[in-house]
Amino acid sequence: MVESGRIDHAHHDTNAKRAMEETVEFQKAVAAAMEELGDEQGETLVVVTADHSHAVTINGYPPRGNPILGHVYSEPYTYSHYPDGTKQAYATISYANGPGYFKHFKNDSSVPWMDMRGQDYNDVDFLQPAMVPTGPEDPSETHGGEDVPIYAIGPQAYLLSGVHEQSYIAHVMAYAACVGDYSEDCPRHMDVQCSSAARVGCSIVSLVSSLLLLLWNKFL
Repeated sequence: MVESGRIDHAHHDTNAKRAMEETVEFQKAVAAAMEELGDEQGETLVVVTADHSHAVTINGYPPRGNPILGHVYSEPYTYSHYPDGTKQAYATISYANGPGYFKHFKNDSSVPWMDMRGQDYNDVDFLQPAMVPTGPEDPSETHGGEDVPIYAIGPQAYLLSGVHEQSYIAHVMAYAACVGDYSEDCPRHMDVQCSSAARVGCSIVSLVSSLLLLLWNKFL
């Protein structure tokens, strides 16, 4: 089991650059795991998911080719003006709350936010702007409430399509591995008892059992 926890740490700091870099490293970890499995890939269930989202958003209307960590600024647009008519650039990535608030907010000016156009957003320590401050005891950004994706490949991976409660994932993993409550009631256990001539029938029984498991966790 691998957790890329530094993605979480970076988002809590409203540091989008590090979050993205850690995501690339997580991708490398998944690739290394798949390579390690080798010929056993078809016999091993691999699940990639997250336990929560973050209060981060990608704002619209950056021009084509605009750096994802950069800003949006266009003279004809009217939605990026302050009430006094002052023109303002906004970050392509921003957060709903977190320490980035203190890096960009100015309370001594009629223009409350620092100008994004003059900042080095390629700096690895750059913090994206946040709308609401957090702290002072715990200034970190909060988790979000959106559903997160589940990616799966291998035995019983089809059971992880659609929308599920988090606890359901553990049941699928146990079911695919024939452990715990599913040690005597799983596709692999039934396949062992089947001859090669009856394998098709066993596969149908396996599918029905999997659907029953799905219904059990959904409705009960």
